[in-house]
Order: sequence, then C-alpha cells, then structure tokens
Amino acid sequence: MRVRVIFFDMDGTLVWVPGSGQADWFAQRIEKLGIPPDREQLAQAYHRAQERWQQEIRPRLGFSMESFVEWNKLILRELGLNGDLSLIAEEIQRYWETPTDELFPEVPEALERLRRRGIELGIVSHRPIAGIERSLEKHGLKEFFRWLASPDSTGIAHGKLDRAFWASVLKRAGAAPHEALHVGDDFETDIRGARRAGLHAVWIERPELQGRFYPGRLSPLSGLHSIPTNERASARINNLQELNEILHDV
Repeated sequence: MRVRVIFFDMDGTLVWVPGSGQADWFAQRIEKLGIPPDREQLAQAYHRAQERWQQEIRPRLGFSMESFVEWNKLILRELGLNGDLSLIAEEIQRYWETPTDELFPEVPEALERLRRRGIELGIVSHRPIAGIERSLEKHGLKEFFRWLASPDSTGIAHGKLDRAFWASVLKRAGAAPHEALHVGDDFETDIRGARRAGLHAVWIERPELQGRFYPGRLSPLSGLHSIPTNERASARINNLQELNEILHDV
C-alpha cells in the first residue's frame, strides 16, 4: 500500500548542530554560565556521564526533559561541581529550546517534492516541542508539517522506543502503521523503535556527520547482522534527495 504519511526526526535528519564533537554544545552553554571548561576534561566527563545516563537514568525516565536534566547534573558532577546543580542543569537544557542548528541544504526541495506527491508530513523528535517549533520557524519549514510530537508533548517519556508513543502519533495522523514511514539517523530509536510499532523506517546515514552523535542518541550499534529482519531498516539513504527515489520500493 502507498505510504500516506512520513514522519521525520530532527537532529541529524533535517538539521545539525555545528561543532567538532558531541560535548561542544555543552561547553558553550557552561561558558555562558561562567563555568570555563577544560575541553579534554569535559569530553571525558561527558562520556562517563553518558554511560551512566544510559544505564541508570534513561531506563527510568526515558527521553523526558527530567531525564536530560539529570544527565546534565551527572556531567557537572563529573567536572567536580558540588551542591544543588538543578538550576544550572535546567538552564543548560534550555539550549534545546532555541538551538543554534543549521539546515541541511537539500531539505526544503525534498520536502516540497513530497508535498507535491500528496504525502502528509510530521515531526517526531526527542527534542522538547518548543525547540522543534522554533527550529522549523527559523528555517522556514513550519508550513510543511501537520503534526509535531515529542516525549514531553505526548507525556510518553520513552518516546520512539515505546509503541504507545507511535500509537498516539498515528492516531493524530489518522494512519495505520503500514501506511506510515519514519525517517531518522538513530538506528535504535528511529529504525527499531518505528519498525517494532509496525511502521516502515528509512535510515539516513549522512557521511558528513559520521562519528558525531547527539545527546540521547543510542547509536552507534554493532552487530546489525543479528537484528531480526522485521526490525531492520526498510531502506538506507545518505540524504533526503534519495528519499523520493526509493519511496516506491518501501
């Protein structure tokens, strides 16, 4: 059956955040708060905190705002800061409400081609909803999307890993799982999460972002050959120009 609805991830799919590493955005935020970081120390603290977040916090709090604030606290503690770090951690997290992201150049044309084909579009991201809206407005993309969803907007903390989240999104779109497709760059959330919920899923692997991962991203993943067939990507692309070309094969 023809795909009627396509949902897009944000970071790594439509936009990207400039910087040479995954801790850069964090360094910029704490510098503005008067905490000059040692970049090497911060990179190590970020990595250690990320591992703890994956093991201790995400299983409980998912991709909620509370979860990411707790991750920020872990990083600050790894940097040797003490006391009640809640206010600083919350201020750091507010970055994602107005991120300094940049648009991949082919995105507007690719979205326009999809719209001309009569396909309805939505955004499904683990960003806070305010950050999604402001980014779309900044880049002139708001008109393309009928639905926006994130863990905080749905109240479903585990987001794209939770079938209830996809059920909520599909209900709003008025689409059955087999009529919908999700496009994203994180294998675990964007591909396996969507496929487990019955959607088609296209994995976008942008060469220019190889080795760069956003907060909360669960990839890279090893052992893809061991993934069950029904949890693998329906297709793999390097940019959104290729999406229109492979849609009839999905």
